[in-house]
Amino acid sequence: MTPALLIARNSIIYWVNVWLAPLECMFDMIESELARRGVAPDEIDYVPHTA
Repeated sequence: MTPALLIARNSIIYWVNVWLAPLECMFDMIESELARRGVAPDEIDYVPHTA
């Protein structure tokens, strides 16, 4: 049973990493574009969406 659980765990970790890789790349591109435009991370104000 333990090998099957380890395989299942590794599969889940693998697929989560595959799913998040494009998002991580996109966030890196956004951060680099903000840095290129001279916007510091502490200058960005977060305004929560209110419904």
